[in-house]
Amino acid sequence: MEFPASEALINGFDLFFMGETNLKSILQTREWAEFKKTQGFEILTLGELFIHKKNLPFGQNFLYLPEVSARDISAKEIESLKAITKEQKSIFARLELTDQFSENAHKLIRSLGFQKSFEEIQPKWRQIIDLTKTRGTLLSEMKQKGRYNVRLAQRKGVQVQSVNFKSQNEKDKLKALKIFYSLYKETNEREGLKGRDFSYFQNLIDKFKETDYLEIYIATYQNEPVAAALVSFYDNKASYLYGGSSRRYKEVMAPYLLHWQIILSSKERGFKVYDLVGRARPGDNSSKWAGITRFKEQFGGQPIEILGSYDYINKPFWYRLFKIAEKIRRRQ
Repeated sequence: MEFPASEALINGFDLFFMGETNLKSILQTREWAEFKKTQGFEILTLGELFIHKKNLPFGQNFLYLPEVSARDISAKEIESLKAITKEQKSIFARLELTDQFSENAHKLIRSLGFQKSFEEIQPKWRQIIDLTKTRGTLLSEMKQKGRYNVRLAQRKGVQVQSVNFKSQNEKDKLKALKIFYSLYKETNEREGLKGRDFSYFQNLIDKFKETDYLEIYIATYQNEPVAAALVSFYDNKASYLYGGSSRRYKEVMAPYLLHWQIILSSKERGFKVYDLVGRARPGDNSSKWAGITRFKEQFGGQPIEILGSYDYINKPFWYRLFKIAEKIRRRQ
């Protein structure tokens, strides 16, 4: 059921989030939009925002507006999004909001004709570290085990280096990407995950090569790469996008020093936040995120629940079919 938004409600939506301090997402850059074209998406625009259109079998499609703060999109633009959904004959439009969850905000979005999505594309729970704190405070707010493992890695002689995909030469960039992917692939195979193929990361790096938004961090022990992370730097927020580690030399705790160095580097560059991204809901030890959550919590910070994904449904019958198909696909 669609609830038409009155002018008063539109104004209320715009004012409700005025105090929010969400930073912009790298998923709303032109470079990311160009990258998604290589993944089979069409790109539409809504003001300065990018909408990803995915074509489906039987002439169907859906729209996805990734990671926007409510400060970046007015309710009038949301009404335009709904109109675009109809114009494109889309099954639905998915709006993904990065603002911190509140029940009032949730109700307000639903009143604009959206329902909570049956799945999240980006993680709804994030582990966030405030980089405006002093280095000493950041270290003291880590879990004791985290501090111990950072110092252990330092004592063992683990080294951490980074490669910026704007400043480095092509040979060094390709070498770093291959090292990262080898560790990423090893981790996915170990955990029974499908993961991305190498071309995905090649295309990603290529579309951002004129920016300094992406870096790969590599931790080595006795000159052997043992952990790596792909990190984005955009609008005062560093984000942990992908990573991997080897089981060889696991006793030297290289991933701990790797992320501690990312924290320090991000802070030195003046960034305000390090987003470790996906984690489990606090207290949910049965979640598939439970193991990685215990690791991420070692670095301190706090869990944040974002509003996440909401769907505007234009074709209810096809939406039900899409939902069934997605559940089957994710079980495979």
